[in-house]
Amino acid sequence: MLLLAVTAVFFTSGCKTRVPEVPGETDVKVAEVEILPMKDGEELTLEHEPLFERLGERPGSLINPDRYWSPFREAEDRRRIEAFWQQRGFFDVEVSPAETKMEEGLAHVTFKVRENQRYEMEAPVFHAAPATYEEALTDLAPFKAGDSETIDLEIYRAARHAMEDVLRRAGFGHAVVYDRIYVDRAAKKVHFHYFVDAGPKTKIASISVDGAVKVPAEDVIRRSGLVVGDPYTEDLRDRVVRDLLDTGAYTAAFVRIDTDTKYIVPGTAPDTGGELRDEQIDADGNLVPRQLPEGVNLTIHVVEAPRVTLRLKAAFEIDPARADTFLDGTLWLRNLMGPMTHLALSGTVGSGWPFGTPSDAPSGLWGEITVRTIHAGALGRLGDLRTTSRYRGSLLPSAYLHELDTGPGVRTTLAKGAFFDLDLFAHWERALGFGPFSAAERDDLRLQSQPDAYGPELHSQIVWDARDSGLEAMSGHLLSLEARFSPGDPIATHRFLELAPDASFHLPFSPKVSLALRASGAWIFLNDDAGVPLSARLFGGGAYGNRGYGRELFSPRVVRCFEAYCTEVPVGGLSLLETTAELRFLPPQKQYGAVAFADFGGASGDDNPFARGPSFAAGIGARLRIWYLPAAIDVAWLVLDAGRIQGVDDAPLHVFFRIGEAF
Repeated sequence: MLLLAVTAVFFTSGCKTRVPEVPGETDVKVAEVEILPMKDGEELTLEHEPLFERLGERPGSLINPDRYWSPFREAEDRRRIEAFWQQRGFFDVEVSPAETKMEEGLAHVTFKVRENQRYEMEAPVFHAAPATYEEALTDLAPFKAGDSETIDLEIYRAARHAMEDVLRRAGFGHAVVYDRIYVDRAAKKVHFHYFVDAGPKTKIASISVDGAVKVPAEDVIRRSGLVVGDPYTEDLRDRVVRDLLDTGAYTAAFVRIDTDTKYIVPGTAPDTGGELRDEQIDADGNLVPRQLPEGVNLTIHVVEAPRVTLRLKAAFEIDPARADTFLDGTLWLRNLMGPMTHLALSGTVGSGWPFGTPSDAPSGLWGEITVRTIHAGALGRLGDLRTTSRYRGSLLPSAYLHELDTGPGVRTTLAKGAFFDLDLFAHWERALGFGPFSAAERDDLRLQSQPDAYGPELHSQIVWDARDSGLEAMSGHLLSLEARFSPGDPIATHRFLELAPDASFHLPFSPKVSLALRASGAWIFLNDDAGVPLSARLFGGGAYGNRGYGRELFSPRVVRCFEAYCTEVPVGGLSLLETTAELRFLPPQKQYGAVAFADFGGASGDDNPFARGPSFAAGIGARLRIWYLPAAIDVAWLVLDAGRIQGVDDAPLHVFFRIGEAF
């Protein structure tokens, strides 16, 4: 019932409302809008599907409200269509007035287009670019002489901002690039000129802070790393914002510089090409360089986060092993113990219902609670000290695991998207229902003989996240390496070293299609005669792993017998490798998507993950992207299970539901 209630809330939490009426608007809904060739038998060469989302008249969709018929909107749409073709090089395009038919109270709108000849680009021309950077700027021009089929003038205009960024990051803080387009209709040519006004190399003249209340201004400047007299480059702005937000004390931060530049919000369209003042043009029409100072004044603007914030999130997942509903919560008490010193409490409580596993498999509540103090800048400008106390209760296929960890740690930001964490924990755990195992099973799989494990543990992680999105990645990469070490006797019950690398790459073919590749694994080394405790044992599978298996079922197994039957139970391995290739079709601003995937890997009780044989699964998935929540449904067929080909009698078909992509 809870699952049904959550589903009902998810699918009914939003509704469409009619946008305010415009002059001349009627109550007639638009059934369809078509754009057709003006002459029968011809075809339009330009792909114009994205244009329909921009029209003033369009039928409603799952999340878009209906746009009602209006003769004024028809005239506007005619101009939009003409501009769409001209932007892509069809400067002689002809668009007929709309033909509208009323059928059963609905408007069917048709525009007809004659494209005519597409123009051709000449080579880009640069004026006054610094000699040492002209080649780099030329490489940023998104076209070359002779281009015709790929013309997009809006992309060409916006390229000037990337050029400005190169110059500003090189130390030309005042740099501005202007562009102008000249169309030769007689020759059917387009001439594109970039005018570069780099200005002088810049230095920091002064630093001030605006918005600092709970944290002194001098602490903000110290964290920023800015020093008067140092060279000013544009990448300092990104670094300052990143370092301040990483303290947890701010919801927003930005750096304002009194350079003679104008901030353009990314994605702003159409681009103006840059606004030139009268004094910047001489009598012959040439660009006059601005006379600008070397020193620039910086102001760090901060928006302090509330002293107390609470965030809650509810979700549910289903896979072949179990169904779960859970609630996440985070409570921040900022600056509680001084400037940039916070107390954070976070937790998860969930309920799991296993199925398809032994009848005595644990079910019911699971969760985690963490209490953490954060001392930003306690170990140098970017060295953040923290202390952590955490309890975790986990439902595993063959046991219920209780864990307690407490101890100090360090976190630092290495670069944009790159982080390093190091924690020293006092660890205790108890595995309920794990075992008993025979001596042969313990020796073969390095299974623990006692339910308890304790001792100091060192945890570290380094992450470089350069994906375009953490929820629906289509480009970029993520690289990480986690390590966990327990020293063993005499100060710990077990000795082991766990290494867990993870790498994913997203290769876009177009804005709609991307190839996602991932390889993740874990290995346990240096284990002693006491075996490897349950918390360090490796379980794979599930919606975020190898989709040929339910959650934590991709693992070596032992036979356990119950009153009426015997079955194989996953106990975790000492090596695990999961790789995935996934072709993603996720059109921007659409309510649907699809994927095709292949998962390959192995899990075993020694250093070779393929010792038991490889496992392979393939399948397809659907994506329903409602209100920016991508619901994912994947259907997988397990082809190989530890080297054994699966038939229909082996129940190889598995279905998964989750929110977001697998990686």
